[in-house]
Amino acid sequence: MNTREENAVVFTPFWPLCLLALSLAVFLGWQVMTAARQYIGLVRLSEQQIILAGQAVQAESKLQAVMIDLLDLAKDDADAREIVGKYGIKFNPAPTPPGMPLPQPRPPAEEPVAVQSKNVR
Repeated sequence: MNTREENAVVFTPFWPLCLLALSLAVFLGWQVMTAARQYIGLVRLSEQQIILAGQAVQAESKLQAVMIDLLDLAKDDADAREIVGKYGIKFNPAPTPPGMPLPQPRPPAEEPVAVQSKNVR
């Protein structure tokens, strides 16, 4: 005969543990994907910063060359002297390691010879 003990539903923890494991796997997968996206973004950002640093060095060298040319021009030109005085432009080369020569301003370019034309009528 059937007794209550035979018909009683036996509680097994299989399904709750299975759902818990599945939700943990989904959560950890989502965390790994988020971390991977952040890593890729950081790698791209560091590459862009390296490119920008290179561009900054190039711009600095070009501006330094313009400044040196302006200081050379200020020796002979009153307008250039006025600009140098107004903005307080000075040449202070960066310290160099011992044994390396200091950068020197370029020698002045030769003045073009003025050609006088004859008025022919």
